[in-house]
Amino acid sequence: MPVHDLGFRHWEGKRTPAWLRPWFVARSGVSLVWRRRWLRTMLMLAWLPIVVPALGIFIFEYSFTEPEMRGAVVQMLRGPMGRPDLAMAALEDPESIRHEFWSILILAFFRYPQLTAMVLLVGLIAPMLVSYDLRSKAYLLYFSRPLSPSEYILGKSAVVWFFLAGIVTVPAMVLYVAGVLLSPSLSVVAETWDLPLRILAASGVLLIPTTALAMSYSSLTSESRYASFAWFATWVMGFVAYQFLTWMGVSELPGRRRGRGPNWDELDVDFDRWRLLSPYHTLGKVENWIFGLDKTDGSVWPALVLLAVVTVCGMLFVRHRLIARLSV
Repeated sequence: MPVHDLGFRHWEGKRTPAWLRPWFVARSGVSLVWRRRWLRTMLMLAWLPIVVPALGIFIFEYSFTEPEMRGAVVQMLRGPMGRPDLAMAALEDPESIRHEFWSILILAFFRYPQLTAMVLLVGLIAPMLVSYDLRSKAYLLYFSRPLSPSEYILGKSAVVWFFLAGIVTVPAMVLYVAGVLLSPSLSVVAETWDLPLRILAASGVLLIPTTALAMSYSSLTSESRYASFAWFATWVMGFVAYQFLTWMGVSELPGRRRGRGPNWDELDVDFDRWRLLSPYHTLGKVENWIFGLDKTDGSVWPALVLLAVVTVCGMLFVRHRLIARLSV
């Protein structure tokens, strides 16, 4: 007896709304990644650095009522925070620098411990998201359902965003809430109400372009270790190139050659030119601007444009790679 009508048939059941389809891709990806014990350990360790800025905010707030703590605030501004210009204001009127002081501490939390954790986490998670599907042909299973390449990319990206938000955005929000609770008065909210919005904006700048870049590397190969190598090499080589060119630029300044201090105005132009080579310094420029610590609005636009180009081109490249595989 012959068998007829083999192959795909039109689905007549109830379909999931299009806006929910990426959610199912993200949920399956998160559940698979969450099974790894090292990831859970890393997420817990990534929260430990929150103690340092929280302690700094505590000392600053109680320096209003405890004069002996003002010396510690001044030492922090002159030393680790690198803002001696605010040290005098901390002695005379510390309330006038509250917003800037909190911004510096939250930005430092973003720039140093959490950015390092982000690079490690993305380098270990994102490369396997697309490359594993290409190697195991799992993408055929995904696209046998009414799922578009854009919905697939959004769902896979949401896996990375979920874990990055867990080590960047959520701890930063907890830090802000802890700072409010550690303050002698809740009136501090009136002066720092915009910081949660700045945290969300800085998180978006950190999460979206980096995920697009990592996903594009993952779509290039079916071996995730090659994508991981490309990811870490981008950060390391960019950082080294920026440091080397900066050092060369300082040594070549006219003031430096004559034994005087460098011409910092000329050096600032060089920083803007070379910063785009390093993802670390490019993100730092934009995050400083978001938190209101960088007043040079004109010099931030090249960094913003570069991050936008990386995001758009990265997502389009992943989509192109998927469509090319599906058309074979």
